[in-house]
Amino acid sequence: MKIEVLLLILVFCLAAYDARTKRVPNWVTLPLLIAGLVLHFPGLPITWLACLLLFSAWHFGALGGGDAKLWMALLWLVPLELVLPAVLAMAVAFLLTAGLQVLWRIIRNHPPWGVRSPGAWRAIPFALWLLAASG
Repeated sequence: MKIEVLLLILVFCLAAYDARTKRVPNWVTLPLLIAGLVLHFPGLPITWLACLLLFSAWHFGALGGGDAKLWMALLWLVPLELVLPAVLAMAVAFLLTAGLQVLWRIIRNHPPWGVRSPGAWRAIPFALWLLAASG
């Protein structure tokens, strides 16, 4: 089975776990991140920049720590030839799912900003893209 299929299944499972517990566990994200670093270190500057942006989003409260580690792990696991399109796909997935999340909150008469909610589901479109892009 292709690694991309396994990542997609893992992201679906993490999204379900996150929806139930509001946590993305380190025992899942840290081994993925380490595996990606081992496979692709030193990586490309765009990977480091994307990780810096994810870290900043976490630091300023726009993204949970587990979600940030999940996104970073997925980026480091991307084959080097797909890194630039992967960062672009991540940005698009991130922005589209953020818009959907805000719209959902507005529809349900909840505050659109400043609400902590499960976010691992937002990696599903990226995992689907990665599966399609890897052929």
